[in-house]
Amino acid sequence: MSIINNDSGENRRTIIAVALSVIVITVGFYIQSVYFPQTKPTVPAPVGTTAPAAPAGSTVAPAPGATVFAEAPKAPVATPALPAVEAPVAERTYTIETDILQAVFSNRGGQLLSLKLKKHKDNEGAVDLFVPGTPDIRGLAVSFGNAQAAPMQEFMNTSVRGKTIEFTRTLFAMVPGKTEPSPFTYRKVFSFNDGEYLFGMAVSLTNSENSALPLNQDGIAYTLSFGPRIGPSVTKMGSNTDIRKILTYSGGKRKDEKQKNQPWSSATQPLWSAISGKYFVFVAIPQITSFSTTYTETQPGPDQVTALSFSRPAIPASSQTDTYYFYFGPKTQADLGRYNYEKDNAFRLQGLQLDTAMDGGGILKPFEDLLKFVMNLFYKLVPNYGVAIILLTILVKAIMFPLSKKGSMASARMQELQPKMQELQAKYKSNPQKLNEEMAKFYKEEGYNPMSGCLPLLIQFPIFIAMYNLFNNHFDLRGASFIPGWIPDLSMPESVWNFGGFALPILGWTDLRLLPIIYVGSQLLYGKFTQMPQTGQSAAQMKLMMYGMPVMFFFMLYNVPSGLLVYWIAQNILTIGQQIVINDYIKAHKAKRAAAEPVIAPKRRPTK
Repeated sequence: MSIINNDSGENRRTIIAVALSVIVITVGFYIQSVYFPQTKPTVPAPVGTTAPAAPAGSTVAPAPGATVFAEAPKAPVATPALPAVEAPVAERTYTIETDILQAVFSNRGGQLLSLKLKKHKDNEGAVDLFVPGTPDIRGLAVSFGNAQAAPMQEFMNTSVRGKTIEFTRTLFAMVPGKTEPSPFTYRKVFSFNDGEYLFGMAVSLTNSENSALPLNQDGIAYTLSFGPRIGPSVTKMGSNTDIRKILTYSGGKRKDEKQKNQPWSSATQPLWSAISGKYFVFVAIPQITSFSTTYTETQPGPDQVTALSFSRPAIPASSQTDTYYFYFGPKTQADLGRYNYEKDNAFRLQGLQLDTAMDGGGILKPFEDLLKFVMNLFYKLVPNYGVAIILLTILVKAIMFPLSKKGSMASARMQELQPKMQELQAKYKSNPQKLNEEMAKFYKEEGYNPMSGCLPLLIQFPIFIAMYNLFNNHFDLRGASFIPGWIPDLSMPESVWNFGGFALPILGWTDLRLLPIIYVGSQLLYGKFTQMPQTGQSAAQMKLMMYGMPVMFFFMLYNVPSGLLVYWIAQNILTIGQQIVINDYIKAHKAKRAAAEPVIAPKRRPTK
């Protein structure tokens, strides 16, 4: 979990300044184009020179290498004119729908503008792959050059056949050493299927003559980019922030990626790269033999940028078709795991191991999976995940009761033996070796194992961590209501009063939450019932732990998912009840043992 920092005032001023600059420049260009038009047409610049402003609807790739451009006006005699090509003159959008996806495309470069998940909602409706209002969206845009090159923005011819959409356009490249522009055909095809969060894309390039494609910008033919952010919208939720991170899968292992730019050899090239959120993930699966990737990350927050780019090396052939697959959907085993076996998906893909993108508990994952299975069984019986969490907590506490009882009995026994142990420590404080021998002898005489109190806790701790991870990350808790009007979403913090735009200084809290307060109360009661009597310095330390820890956790857990606090409160209440039963048992056990011990009568003085 990570806490989002508020945007500083300096950032706001910078954004405002940039926005005003863009407005002023745009108005200036408009006035110049209307009232002071150019008398000579502009043309793409030759390699090694700086290109003048390109006409509307054309794009110029940066030098060095081949310069790619679309149809342009007639050029001066020194530069060959380009033939006219058939292409639209205005932007249009197209929508492709399946039973679970809605994709919106633009004919400007054949870019993806929106990809909505019909079955999953956020505050703005269906979850969208692209955060609304995000600037510089690159919806699988193609740039002829490296990751810094401008994306292709020409209007493309478009055809739709069922759930497949195709964009085509003839482009031109000025190649060093040639006086005539070289035309080539650029084609981009997207394909969708019902029931699939994964879709396919093909980039096809065909030269007009039987020679190598005229695309080579510093050894790069083109770059496919996605970003700068994936949905749903990220809001400031303290430690419950839905941060983004970049993952790769290579050599059978998932890795959190940190490099800004990574050229891969054929031996180390990842099977896929992903931008992962808390509940959703975007996975890119290039089906090409060689590429380099550029990862872009910024500090987590509402304006976090996390982008991926794949740069394809120059193509020595006259035509080439590259295939990519992309997954955008929930991080669930059912949806991600279907691409491990070809019979389970319409694209006949296998061995992708997309399910490793899920956030699991590592070696504790078997515990998490078992707990998730049991919780879902309870949900089928009582269709309320809040109730299912409480029932699961009761079941786990019941199973762990013998261990808890054993641990409490061991602690009580340790408390009884404490005075004698302190005597031995004082007697042999200058001889540690002798002290250890006498302590071992003492434990043997009393029939006490000092590890008997620790072992039950060590066994229970992994289960506690697994339950924590489950309630913090389980996808089905997203949007799941517990108590309508108070806890409408177990994956989010609850609120009983919103401060109306006001945030508490330093803390940044914008809501009054009841569950953290209930948690502190239950934790204090928990300490009262479980704390063993102490004396001296130990008593002061225990008092600090008893009162200080709940207060510290109150601030740490104030903005965590409400499902996690429901579990923790239920855990504390059940532990209190369990401890009352154990304490009564300990008292009865002490009384029974005291009654069984022989009574030694005091010696009488002899009578005179």
